[in-house]
Amino acid sequence: FFFFKQKTAYEIYQCDWSSDVCSSDLDWLAWEKEHLLQPAGQAVNHYHLFRKDFSLAASLSHNSLRFSVEWARIYPIRNHLSLCGLNHYIEVVHQLKENNLEPIVTLWHFTTPLWFIKNGGWLNHSLIDDFIDYVKTVVSSLRSEVKYWLILNEPLVYLYNGFIRAIWPPGLKSLPKAKIALGNMLQAYNLAYRQIKAIYAGKPCSVSFAKHMRVFSPCYRMNFGQNSALAWLLNWLFNFKMIDHLVRRKSLDFIGLNYYCREFVQWKGLLKVKQCNSKHHPGRRNDLGWFIYPYGLYRLLVKLKRYCLPIIITENGTCASCDKDYYSFLWLHLRNLSQAMSEGVDVRGYLWWSLLDNFEWDKGFKFRFGLIAVDFNDFSRQIKPFAWQYKKICQNNGFDK
Repeated sequence: FFFFKQKTAYEIYQCDWSSDVCSSDLDWLAWEKEHLLQPAGQAVNHYHLFRKDFSLAASLSHNSLRFSVEWARIYPIRNHLSLCGLNHYIEVVHQLKENNLEPIVTLWHFTTPLWFIKNGGWLNHSLIDDFIDYVKTVVSSLRSEVKYWLILNEPLVYLYNGFIRAIWPPGLKSLPKAKIALGNMLQAYNLAYRQIKAIYAGKPCSVSFAKHMRVFSPCYRMNFGQNSALAWLLNWLFNFKMIDHLVRRKSLDFIGLNYYCREFVQWKGLLKVKQCNSKHHPGRRNDLGWFIYPYGLYRLLVKLKRYCLPIIITENGTCASCDKDYYSFLWLHLRNLSQAMSEGVDVRGYLWWSLLDNFEWDKGFKFRFGLIAVDFNDFSRQIKPFAWQYKKICQNNGFDK
């Protein structure tokens, strides 16, 4: 298989909250100020340095790159198209092609225009039409050079953090509202899928969404079967139910898989679920405390085989304190990926998260996932040692024989 190179983290849509048309029109900027979070500022300044970043990706033998379009740059005001914002992404795609990088474009990655949130956001069914207008505008403008589209990124993660935990906008704690928002997002996805297909009018294109998946394992302490049942239920609800729905609707051309970790779960009573991070669980963790479990990638890929769809690993990566931990994570996950492929799983590409150290939502700049280190004071770039090992893997289309 060949390596789709990885995504540029949040830079395209988060990097420049303080500049240009969307600085005051983005829901995350308002949330950041309201909750006194570490300011993103220009993050890695990828918005202005994308040409340099694409050149670096090409120098590392990457052949593809995933990026996200910021809706608030295209429509900073409802029904008011920004040609400046649209032309920026046209130039981004042009530069990717100049560097022989296949673009994989994500249309929605958590952030939305502030006007969208003020009018009810994903709880307002009537706003689906606005999302479809945005999709039509972007896809029509980029279709000549883009074949791969991801309509949504990790919708269940967004709903969990925004409607259950309330640590992301819109900051609600309501399961009924989360269900309403999910229903509207699913309808928006299905309509967008068909709209994209209509725009391409039979010409080749592949459309999907990026699905965050994790391995749920029962906490074995005081487990009389309840934790095992909970792990099974979460595995179905979180990992596969949405895919099942979209496969039935014939709205998936491939499966985009985001995979990072394993989670141990405990049943604590009716509607009470706890993630167990106790030291009695074995295994290494990354700097965020996530359980590293490379075999989980193999397990998920084998289960996804039943859908008979191509798979692209749209995110896989870690944040670590030393370079050897990055390479160990990469090597072990690719070994398990290779094993799944040897058993007939149709994996078409692998994208490391991320090209650049990124601004990590509510956690700020501390946790660094990039192949390339960024000095957030002057935006200088420095390729990390493990990225050169990754380059060899890309050049060989796998490990050395």
